[in-house]
Amino acid sequence: MQQKLSMIIAGASGLVGQATLIDALKSEAIDCIYCLSRTQIEIVHPKLTQWIDPELTPPTLSTALTQPTIGVIALGTTIKKAGSKKSLYAIDVTLVVKVAKQMQQLGVQRIIIVSCLGASTKALSHYLRCKGEMEQAIQHLGFMSTTFVQPGPLAGQRKETRKDEKALQSVMRFISPLMVGALANYKPIKACDVAKAIIHIATQDSTPMIARINSTQMQTLIE
Repeated sequence: MQQKLSMIIAGASGLVGQATLIDALKSEAIDCIYCLSRTQIEIVHPKLTQWIDPELTPPTLSTALTQPTIGVIALGTTIKKAGSKKSLYAIDVTLVVKVAKQMQQLGVQRIIIVSCLGASTKALSHYLRCKGEMEQAIQHLGFMSTTFVQPGPLAGQRKETRKDEKALQSVMRFISPLMVGALANYKPIKACDVAKAIIHIATQDSTPMIARINSTQMQTLIE
């Protein structure tokens, strides 16, 4: 019988994070979930323990609590929402790396990070360069396994309206059928499908030490 898994999720108020939390609660393989967030998540479930902290700092685990062994980080913003390149870096790099280190201190051995297609320290885009620097920093932390989920454009209903994203999704509906091969990774992918892929990866017995999963690979995982 497979041992039940314990998980900690940071960023469950976002599009992918929330979908991941919902799927984790449904998974029979996961029986203990900690949700690390700045505000209360409107979900009550016997599997779920919420940790609320404005700095996203988890509490010290008591001996009565199950140690999380799998970590999921779905934190991120946009330069428009952050207000400046410096503020974007503070969230997408500094905060994500800090949370990863804290998860490691809690006992997390395998970590899954929501990144972005095209993430690279050499990217011309500040956003993609931040994602690349974040990946580089986290892969040096020495987790048993580290998986960077790199979706293309996300499809799903966000709490806030992003006009540019809605316009892109409208255009992509017409040109998506023409996107094949490597271009298929740039098709919009549903946040719920990204979440399903994350749970699939989390519940596998073994994963590579460092892995990067694009949208096409995610779709293959959940088929």
